[in-house]
Amino acid sequence: MIDAAVEMELNFLDPEETELMIDRFTGLNYRNRATGEVYEDVQVKLMFPLTNKNHYLVVSHEGRELGIIQSLDSLAPESRRVIDEVLEKRYFVPEILQIHRVEEKYRLVHWKVTTDRGSMEFYTRTRNDIIVKGTRVYIRDIDSNRYYIKDHTKLSPQSQRELSSEI
Repeated sequence: MIDAAVEMELNFLDPEETELMIDRFTGLNYRNRATGEVYEDVQVKLMFPLTNKNHYLVVSHEGRELGIIQSLDSLAPESRRVIDEVLEKRYFVPEILQIHRVEEKYRLVHWKVTTDRGSMEFYTRTRNDIIVKGTRVYIRDIDSNRYYIKDHTKLSPQSQRELSSEI
């Protein structure tokens, strides 16, 4: 049961006061222009990464939430460029369009695929690295990169045969 007296407070960061930059060690830093506070090596996460990629970005430092950026479009151009770069790396999840070959090599499973970002090869360790949810398939390789198949039933028959040995 939820206590009615408990209130949740959201701290939205003012885009006019928010500056995000990459330091020389490629860490993301946050500076509040109004107060001059600087936080080094902050983390950013989208609250709704699959459904809303331009709104509600949580900025945190050492496990503590600093605030929420309501809209990435409201940021200054340089801060927006930095955030786009960081999010591209964090949420890099190519969609597999075709599976050319899946074979075991050296106790690993070697994949040769075509994605929406070109041809790729990667390795998985076990079937635990593959999650099937309905017709979607999520794959994590040995380097923790992620891939997904939007609908495995719509893959070519050859791709489905290659995938079937792993799911």
